[in-house]
Amino acid sequence: MHPEVEAFYNGTSFGCHRLLGARPAGRGWRFTVWAPHARRVQVLGDWNGWDLYTAAELAACEDGLWRGTVPAAAEGQLYKYNLLGPDGVWRMRPDLFARDGEALPGTASRLTLPPAPPPRRGALGRPVRLYELYAAGWRRHWDGRYYTGEELGRALAPYLLENGYTDVELMPLAEYPYDGSWGYQGCGYFCPSARIGGPRGMAALVGALHRAGIGVWMDFVPVHFAPDAGRMAEWDGVPMLEAGPSDWGSLRFDLASGPVRSFLQSAAAFWLEEMGCDGLRVDAVGHALQGPGGRAAAGFFAGLTDGLHRRCPGVLLAAEDTAGLAGVTQPAAAGGLGFDAVWDTGWTRDALACLSAPPGSGAGRDAFARLCGGRWRSDAILPLSHDDTAGPSLWQRLAGSGDAQRAARLLYLLQYTRPGRPLNFMGNEFGCPAPFTPFREPDWAAAAAPPHRDLAAFCRALNALHAAHPALRDPGSGFVPLRQDPDARLLAYERQAGADRLVVACNLGGADARLPVAAGGAGRGRLVFAAGPVPEGDLSVTDGRLAIRLPPFCGAVYQLT
Repeated sequence: MHPEVEAFYNGTSFGCHRLLGARPAGRGWRFTVWAPHARRVQVLGDWNGWDLYTAAELAACEDGLWRGTVPAAAEGQLYKYNLLGPDGVWRMRPDLFARDGEALPGTASRLTLPPAPPPRRGALGRPVRLYELYAAGWRRHWDGRYYTGEELGRALAPYLLENGYTDVELMPLAEYPYDGSWGYQGCGYFCPSARIGGPRGMAALVGALHRAGIGVWMDFVPVHFAPDAGRMAEWDGVPMLEAGPSDWGSLRFDLASGPVRSFLQSAAAFWLEEMGCDGLRVDAVGHALQGPGGRAAAGFFAGLTDGLHRRCPGVLLAAEDTAGLAGVTQPAAAGGLGFDAVWDTGWTRDALACLSAPPGSGAGRDAFARLCGGRWRSDAILPLSHDDTAGPSLWQRLAGSGDAQRAARLLYLLQYTRPGRPLNFMGNEFGCPAPFTPFREPDWAAAAAPPHRDLAAFCRALNALHAAHPALRDPGSGFVPLRQDPDARLLAYERQAGADRLVVACNLGGADARLPVAAGGAGRGRLVFAAGPVPEGDLSVTDGRLAIRLPPFCGAVYQLT
């Protein structure tokens, strides 16, 4: 058996997409199919007018795969496989390993030669300020058409640079049948969505962002997939990829299956190696670990991160929804899962609960206590993501505080000055008043009106602050708690990297407050950033302390000198 075929069955392949699927073969194209339950496999398409009677028969080979060459097949043509299942029923299916496909609502695969991969920048070990977006909805044409990858890159790159973001995280762009799933129920794991122009559109988008110095992360979904008939479900007549239904109405991948692991590992490698992405945000990790087959999921994730780090040095792999599980960022060789970062959704939950509660409420006090009592970890992604804006928008949620703009500024200040990497979802940067929906773009008209215009300027300034101070941006910078008062909701801490020392003070309560905080040998505190109407001017150190005064729902950053 060929070593790559053996690795595919053993669950150790990261390149089975180069073995399976359709490839040019001199004159014509060669098709290689994994269909372990099929009794016969045929391929048909544009070259034979989709005539079932002249479909090309593929041969069952000794290694368990089906193979055949079609001399008449040519690049750009659509095709499908026709499989005779164990129940005697013929089923038409797209290619699981196709690199391109028919525009929706079509389901056929397309013969294509992949574009040259854009070079990766890598994301590990450098400062990161993430902007998350839904690529099919950040901007739309006036008549509702999607932006292609090329069009999106031309508009997005200057916007990110103007606003101070270093990286963009794209919600899933592996082909998916329904916009309402946001891309999280995929059906083409090696097939960039036709919404942005397929693989060439994806390459154009990544290339434009890389030329602007912007890193690109892809949201990768290895836990579940679309249940739609005629796609991936019961692909060869019986469950082949799936282990049963998920909690979201989709189908769970069988992460104990060697071929399924190879399929997913190779798909992850595809987005990094052939599409040039600099990092992956791996979806629903905690859900998989705590659900059925949790042990198999842990083994899969450890193998995934280890293999990707070996193949793609410098990429950053982030685990989503880990629910505080231990060992997620420990090396796989030490018994961990080997991720480089985790989404700290606990921070998001507690910060929003604290800042959306009316001043003086018990709920706000309890959330503040949790916010201070949680782990302060430099390997965190601090997300204000699509999940936090899809019901009521972030702006609507913060309105309960009585002043949404002031609460939003304080929220972002906490996010950018806490250890970790900040992530903001599209529209949050100007306080989009409408919830996220994949069926329309954010309310850009609101961005031009106060107070949203003012919040956008604040976010640009906050990104500039983060870029200017190693104490905030360097992954290894220090953190020292200075003040945590749940009753008054007062919080202060120091960030330090070399000679750059900052004190961050926040008043999350409803009354004017005085915060005496230790200055650690410094002589003065220079105000370098304010969230809200903070008294201007430098502060002298008296008896080793800075006496900071803050109005309600305000924060400040002082540089110690």
